[in-house]
Amino acid sequence: MPASQTRSLDEVYRDTYAFLCTLERFGILLGLEHMTRLLDALGNPQYSFPAVHIAGSKGKGSTAAFITGILREAGVKTALYTSPHLSDFRERIRINGSMVSKEAVIRATERTREVYNPERTTFFEFTTAVAHLCIAEAKPDIAVIEVGLGGRLDATNIIRPTVTVITDIALEHEDYLGDTIAAIAREKAGIIKPGVPLVTTATRPDALEVIQETARAASAPIKQFVRDFIGTRTASDEFTYRSERLELAGIKLGLAGGHQVKNAALACAAVEALREHGYEVPEDAFRRGIESTRFPGRFEVLRRRPDVIIDGAHTPEAMRLLKHTLRRSYPGAKPLVLMGMLAEKKWRQMAEILAPLAREVVCVAPRGDRALDPEELAAWVRKCGVPARAERGIVEGFEVLQGIASPEDIILAAGSLYMIGPVRDACIQGAG
Repeated sequence: MPASQTRSLDEVYRDTYAFLCTLERFGILLGLEHMTRLLDALGNPQYSFPAVHIAGSKGKGSTAAFITGILREAGVKTALYTSPHLSDFRERIRINGSMVSKEAVIRATERTREVYNPERTTFFEFTTAVAHLCIAEAKPDIAVIEVGLGGRLDATNIIRPTVTVITDIALEHEDYLGDTIAAIAREKAGIIKPGVPLVTTATRPDALEVIQETARAASAPIKQFVRDFIGTRTASDEFTYRSERLELAGIKLGLAGGHQVKNAALACAAVEALREHGYEVPEDAFRRGIESTRFPGRFEVLRRRPDVIIDGAHTPEAMRLLKHTLRRSYPGAKPLVLMGMLAEKKWRQMAEILAPLAREVVCVAPRGDRALDPEELAAWVRKCGVPARAERGIVEGFEVLQGIASPEDIILAAGSLYMIGPVRDACIQGAG
């Protein structure tokens, strides 16, 4: 790495990330043939560590964080791969709870550049290969791998998991996954492997039927929410977990929102499945792991007076959950909302859910070339009867709302994970 001898680590890392961003020009290209060739050329690092593979329409990131939290409390060395990131690319790859080193990302990127196809490789394919190299180098006891899009044809679906996990299924990415719940469930169920245990919180009959059929065909044992395990909320931030072999009462949630009970219960069921594969996880590790879990961008309160909250809700169902959590946490509040969405999403429906809660909305464009024009979004919000305007930048829009807000107000940024990162950065830098 001769060039790095005369440049700082931060400069080399910035150039590395700049190169990765150039791969976004290929957009989304589903399929495993090219990913298989790429990983073959790298020596198949993904086979060097055991893994939990997680697919689903919502709750994947939170469930993955809960699983790694429990395992870390049990003394298990973990790796975690999720997407997208909010501020730093290294958020996607965490080793024992900490972001992977810049040096590791640089090494893995340089190695992958030696073998990738520059005319075809997508950002997610390349970065998934980088993640596998970084994880293999760290030698974890287990890695938790979150699917990027779908499951069956997702770039992560090359691993050989010890346990597979499928969260709730909802309509999403219809252009890629199909326009019915059953079709989307079929894509998610594509991560199910022969003989590998599956745990799921999918409860819609048309989704569950597809998942059950796929599991039967693969002779994969399946544990289902309600039938085999359940989480029951007992207080605003507590729940009881019950399964065939385990009962834990009074578990405190580290993440806000009643919907996190289901995600936490799913994580507990996944770790129970790992226990059957020899992982030693005492009962108190379940409690400590769930309570200590934090995941950026999930109803995260960044600042007080005024309270600044970010939430990556980017589907109608996620927006309804955000609305419910906001009403429980701040009864009667009329927040100032920073809203930004991707054009491919059901943005009209999401705006109709969130806008009526707001006193005023400032619309901005999320990062990337898939952003919805903020002027178009603002016009739609005004049709919902809420004052709205567009601003050219995310930070500029946030500053407008800060200028309006009193100490008693709430500023809520929501609509896309690609929008809330700069708000988080602005709050952290301001605190510094």
